[in-house]
Amino acid sequence: MTYETDELSIQSGAPVELYTFTRGGVVIGRYTSGEAEVTVDGDTYSTYPGGLARGEISISGERGRAALRITVARDHPVASLIHLRPRTGVIGCTVSRYHRGDDTDVIVIYAGRVLSARRGRSGERILVVEPRSVSQQRIGLHRVCQPGCNWQLYGSHCRLDMGDWGHATTIVSVSGTALEVADVESGMPYAGGIVAFTEGGITDYAYIEEADGTALTLDLPLYGAEASEAVTLYPGCDWTMATCDAVFSNSVNFGGRLHLPDLNPVTQSAF
Repeated sequence: MTYETDELSIQSGAPVELYTFTRGGVVIGRYTSGEAEVTVDGDTYSTYPGGLARGEISISGERGRAALRITVARDHPVASLIHLRPRTGVIGCTVSRYHRGDDTDVIVIYAGRVLSARRGRSGERILVVEPRSVSQQRIGLHRVCQPGCNWQLYGSHCRLDMGDWGHATTIVSVSGTALEVADVESGMPYAGGIVAFTEGGITDYAYIEEADGTALTLDLPLYGAEASEAVTLYPGCDWTMATCDAVFSNSVNFGGRLHLPDLNPVTQSAF
């Protein structure tokens, strides 16, 4: 029987749903809504205590109504990853469905990315998944006419390769958002930069709000980081031509308008 036949059948249908979570194109978890582990097309989908339960899949132009909500246990690996390490990159979610007895006909019924892991009333976690179509329909950001640079540091317009500017060092001490490192690269403005910490194949990122020598203040703690472990520092930018040229030698890609007049003809008189 085909998927459509089973789906429409009153007595033959036995639906099983498969949930695949990815990060950076790499699968970080495969789970099934069924009561037992299943193997489909060579991939094993595991059960988890508490199971998985999803809300209704709807089609809507409103972002909030288009999101799919998946309820999992509080300590579910995907929920814990998002809750404890919010900057681990985009986590994709694909929901597939087939009928028991015919795993050769598997249909993808939803695909998107996990936005958050909210706490439910009973302590469970609710994964909020946004469909891919919503992000594709968003209006792009407009470029602002201003003296300062418009480009994202290490972005496609800035054209600086982030990997070329990393400085490897070790942690001397860490307490919350206070991080002391062994050394920094002389002359580099680390305020506004990034610190990267990798553990168990997962990289956490935090922004450097303040830098006083080797003493750094981060906007978020680095989960699991301890003294003597390795981190990588990336310098920041204040989006001025002076820093772009002196620090990065990248003035050719500067995105600001240096000669923009200070006088606003709309609000001030030219005379």
